[in-house]
Amino acid sequence: MARRQRDYICFIFGIILIIVGVIGLVYPEITLKRTKTVKLGPVSVEEPRKQVLTISPFVGLGIITGGVFLIYIGIKK
Repeated sequence: MARRQRDYICFIFGIILIIVGVIGLVYPEITLKRTKTVKLGPVSVEEPRKQVLTISPFVGLGIITGGVFLIYIGIKK
């Protein structure tokens, strides 16, 4: 792979990481909703489950820092 292509890929991944990090800082909680269905003969029972994943602000900042580092590598000559 040519150096120019590698730099371009680093630059693109850096931008993607910065976007993901900002989203992690703006939305620190992700809610997952699942429904578990249990069938007992002709009767079926559904149990809704709700799970909350919390993302630490330090993780978001670490992802943004990694993105900035990749952009720096991508534009460095």
